[in-house]
Amino acid sequence: MGVCMAASLLTLNACGNKKPKTANGLEYEIHVKGTGRQAQTGDIVKGKLTLSSQGNVLFSVDESMPIFQIQASIYPGDLNEGLLMLSEGDSASFYVPVDSLAKYMGGLPAEVKDFMVYTVKVDKLYTQEELEQEEAAKEAAALETEQAAIAQYLKDNSITVAPEESGIYFISNKKGSGKTITQGQIVKVNYVGKLLNGKLFDTNIESIAKENNVYNPQRPYEPMEVAAGVGQMIPGFDEALVMMKKGGKATVIIPFALAYGSRDMGPDLPAYSTLVFDIEIVDAE
Repeated sequence: MGVCMAASLLTLNACGNKKPKTANGLEYEIHVKGTGRQAQTGDIVKGKLTLSSQGNVLFSVDESMPIFQIQASIYPGDLNEGLLMLSEGDSASFYVPVDSLAKYMGGLPAEVKDFMVYTVKVDKLYTQEELEQEEAAKEAAALETEQAAIAQYLKDNSITVAPEESGIYFISNKKGSGKTITQGQIVKVNYVGKLLNGKLFDTNIESIAKENNVYNPQRPYEPMEVAAGVGQMIPGFDEALVMMKKGGKATVIIPFALAYGSRDMGPDLPAYSTLVFDIEIVDAE
């Protein structure tokens, strides 16, 4: 929707239609006027966004999400001035001169010329406190759902291990040999990552990728080299590595708080996902 809107605006502009300006010279167009509350400095704008210039879409946020926190104006006629004109339900475009952006905001891509066009759809406005409260409520609900889902997964798979203090479930399938991996030690790892429903979202094992229709010919399929326990991986995966030995294999259930949390990592890995990894330590230095 945002991309089409930006394209239609640029067509109108090419036809010579004049746009209104603020007192400080910011050109704008209001496409849809909403009826919600008026924006204020400090508000967080949740909605959709398209950035374009010279008829080219440079960036687009197509799902409703926090896109701006409105600040005090950095210079007269900047985007913040435009955002303060908006209310919930509004849809608008703001034409910010490139010379002003370059002067106050630093370098810009070569394809940005004349104006940067910000097309914004405002679904909701939040204070920082309101957004934090909403996110806390979502996380609490997700945690309750996750606990029930993990309990069912453990039951369905006859898993009886207790969770570690952190909350991960570590199921050793093969102990391996030698000393337990230490923090910072370089290891080579094969892994298969799934959701609780069994859907595979990632692996570095070519045969498994092909079996599950996630094979990507652009990536290498080989053991992943990583320093264990130093934050190169998500916390739950990192913790599991320093519980293993060379040649060891384990299945690890990782609650969302020790994975990607509230971040939506794409259609295969939505927010608040509980992850199940099969991990093998192929080698350890």
